Amino acid sequence: MDTNKGTYVEVLLPLAIPQTYTYGVPIEMVQRIGFGLRVEVPLRNKLLSGLIVSIHQEKPISKTRNIISLLDDQPIIQSIQFEFWQWIASYYLCHIGEVMSVALPGGLKLSSESMFVFNPDTELSTLDLSDDEHLIAEALSIQHEMNIGLIQDILNKKTVLPLIKRLMQKRVISIKEELRAKYKVLTKDYVAFVAPYGEKVADALELTSRSEKQSRAVLGLGSLSRKTKHVAKKALYEMSKIDGSVIKALVKKGIITVYEQEVSRIGIDDEGVDYSLTPLSIAQQLVHQQIREYHADKRVVLLHGITGSGKTRIYVELILEALAEGGQVLLLLPEIALTSQIVERLNTQIGDMLHVYHSKINDQEKVEIWNAAMFANKLFVGARSALFLPFSDLKLVIVDEEHDPSFKQDNPAPRYHGRDAAIKLAQLYGANSVLGTATPSLESMHNTIIKKYEYVPLMERYGEAIPPVIEIIDLKDSYKKGLVKEHFSQQLLDEIQETIKRGGQILLFQNRRGFAPVLKCQFCGWTAECPNCDVTLTFHQRIQDLKCHYCGYRQRKSDDCPDCGNQDLQLLGSGTEQIEEVVEKLIPGIRVARFDYDTTRSKKSQDKILAAFHNQELDLLVGTQMITKGFDFENIELVGVINADSLLSYPDFRSGERSFQLLMQVAGRAGRRSKQGKVLIQAFSTEHPIIKEVLLGDFNHFFAREEKERNEFVYPPHYSLVAIWFRHRDLTKTKNAAVQYANLIKSKIGRRLQGPVDPPVIRVRNQYQQIIYIRIEKDAKTLNKIKGLILATKNKLQQNKEVKQVRITIDVDPY
Repeated sequence: MDTNKGTYVEVLLPLAIPQTYTYGVPIEMVQRIGFGLRVEVPLRNKLLSGLIVSIHQEKPISKTRNIISLLDDQPIIQSIQFEFWQWIASYYLCHIGEVMSVALPGGLKLSSESMFVFNPDTELSTLDLSDDEHLIAEALSIQHEMNIGLIQDILNKKTVLPLIKRLMQKRVISIKEELRAKYKVLTKDYVAFVAPYGEKVADALELTSRSEKQSRAVLGLGSLSRKTKHVAKKALYEMSKIDGSVIKALVKKGIITVYEQEVSRIGIDDEGVDYSLTPLSIAQQLVHQQIREYHADKRVVLLHGITGSGKTRIYVELILEALAEGGQVLLLLPEIALTSQIVERLNTQIGDMLHVYHSKINDQEKVEIWNAAMFANKLFVGARSALFLPFSDLKLVIVDEEHDPSFKQDNPAPRYHGRDAAIKLAQLYGANSVLGTATPSLESMHNTIIKKYEYVPLMERYGEAIPPVIEIIDLKDSYKKGLVKEHFSQQLLDEIQETIKRGGQILLFQNRRGFAPVLKCQFCGWTAECPNCDVTLTFHQRIQDLKCHYCGYRQRKSDDCPDCGNQDLQLLGSGTEQIEEVVEKLIPGIRVARFDYDTTRSKKSQDKILAAFHNQELDLLVGTQMITKGFDFENIELVGVINADSLLSYPDFRSGERSFQLLMQVAGRAGRRSKQGKVLIQAFSTEHPIIKEVLLGDFNHFFAREEKERNEFVYPPHYSLVAIWFRHRDLTKTKNAAVQYANLIKSKIGRRLQGPVDPPVIRVRNQYQQIIYIRIEKDAKTLNKIKGLILATKNKLQQNKEVKQVRITIDVDPY
């Protein structure tokens, strides 16, 4: 083996393996290797790109293979970032290779299994390519797709990853999987004065004195430029009553320039809108000052601001301060859909210093933003995956809607919580952090009680905004009096009609999609069930299909019962599709749309619905909890909740918390400006404590009651919780594995163990499921010891041939 005095590297690979791999370093590479560089390495019969995480001279006991090539001149990760990966792997009981796989963009993970395609918009004649690069580019343009093996054969070379990397950097080729999911940004044309005419409009008018239209355009641009940083070409057309020929003439004279800018698809038309900063209210000033004082001591701040209080305005102030100090800022949001809306508000102040990072942007853009995070002091906005960017000088981390369950990663590993990981990331960088929400999670609120976080309340709406009136409609009483029509109380129907007459808009919340969740035979009791999962099939009327919302199975709706032949099949329950249909039937002429997973699968369809609602082309929007996620529409006067009881009955210790948060969040959509909105919540369980607390908007009472119950029953936030899932196609094997695991660990942890127990749905995708819960005291030493036992027990059990095929999944802090 050709090595220089035994130089070796530990290489981390993006695989679910418990260790790094040791490789020898050829003598010609010794001076170039370093931490965080990618190398091409062989593993069994594959080629992979891995990361160097350490260098040493300790000769391995077993035979070691050499690295094949070095892919980078500069590290692609920071040392703090690697420490962050290690913490995630340790805390969430997974392999660090799994963290690497999730963290790195696809363009930085190359392997012999990667398929590459030619980018069709590439003009080869304009690029400076080597002979090998040109050969592969031409071959791909003809053959459409190739893997590394084929590229090796064409070039008759073993080492091809460096060449592939260069072609990807030049945007000649892309990874096939990423190109399929390519997210094309929406751009619009904007106009601006060329210096010095922005300051000297009179000079521009002198140059256009012979053309009335050109002079109008100059005056119009001057007026619009005072209102907004980016003036849309369309807005100038409308204001100055001109056309494209006038713009072309002004560009030719060197008075104005036309440029493209990425804009939101969310449906808020910002053309000509003034997004300049409004002054902080007195309450906002006090909150801002409090946060700065806590940040002086690097304290984590929980900003509890009611809906409409202006939390985003405070974020902007903190962001601008951090950027002015030359630092980087990370703003995390729970949903990709929310990024566009908040970016619009930030773009005027931040401009080119803002980057958006999430799973929908294409891989080339991800790599560009990744590189920017290594060097540039900018604001990075994104969903939880933005946590993994390789920040060089992170100064501020903000987690908006910190309570939202979307911050928790379910599959695949690492099953991390974005909020908690963000706090750890900030600590590693010595950065300040803010958690913002109108309905704090019990975990975060508890952390303020024990002084782990600092609590900053903002309990008044900004400006003239007035909190909505919340009323509970007793469905038991309404049914008794005959005042219910197909899921709608008469009071809710009347309020909808009155709101439409006033020109207001309505949101209706129903926490279930589809038309009806159950199709049942009235004669023999047969119900339509999924063959792969232990759940009923949901009927979707538009496509006349029965669908499983767990595995995706679908079948056509039958007209008669397959068991007894009876044709009296009844649809039970209601989903958003049925509510939409009923509204259209009960209120003829109403303009309705539905906003749920079925109608918003594509970005285009989501944008179209939200744009129509924003432009007041719709009277009513009915949706699932997607409509509670912070969307800000000023004309919503009424919010209706069809059935609050469906939220309260879910068998989970967090159901009360989630119900309160969802109801308060959806209520917050009403009356966002000077108009006072109204919220009507239909419920049978009007005496339920959650319903009463929502009615009063009483978070403090809700928190005190819920926290007390959690403590009594040994649940978070007082205890840590770990869920261990067992899955196999054979129920006996699944139960046997869960019982054996419980027996192995119970003698060591005692009453902390609960289970094995059946989950709410025992079979999903033909996999039977069992769960074991382990509750652990909030003591670092005890927590680490028991986590070690959990992992060791899993490893020991998987050595048993009888249960080796049972899949065991560990979920720390399940949501």
